[in-house]
Amino acid sequence: MKYILVTGAMGQVGVELTQALRDRYGADNVIATGYNNRPANESQWDNPYYPLDIRDAVLLNKIIEEHQCDTIFHLAALLSAVAESRPLEAWDINMNGLINVLEVARIHRCAVFFPSSIGAFGPETPAFDTPQDTLQRPKSLYGITKVSGELLCDYYFHHF
Repeated sequence: MKYILVTGAMGQVGVELTQALRDRYGADNVIATGYNNRPANESQWDNPYYPLDIRDAVLLNKIIEEHQCDTIFHLAALLSAVAESRPLEAWDINMNGLINVLEVARIHRCAVFFPSSIGAFGPETPAFDTPQDTLQRPKSLYGITKVSGELLCDYYFHHF
């Protein structure tokens, strides 16, 4: 049986993804985490849900161990507008949070899905027929952390 952890489950993508995964794999097999103590609309959520600051590697590891997760969808991040106003916190959450996910995944042999964003590109990137490997020159801190995160994921994939 597949056991899936979704970080950032309360975000725009996380809410939809978590529900779709629960519909497919069963509510008890998809563990949702978010920065908030409880989801805003609890009626749409089945348990389990854990409040998690993604920078807390100990709690992240505990959740993975307790539920024997084999897959992590890592969506937790500080997004563009807030990241621009709080750059140190954005780097801490977006990059140290990702390294925590990659490390716990390495230790427990979990698959990791780390989605990209349009923010990873910039005005120099071709707008049409964009090739898979293309220029990435983001103009926001969020975009910079997405590109850095993609490179870090690639490193972990090839080295571990």
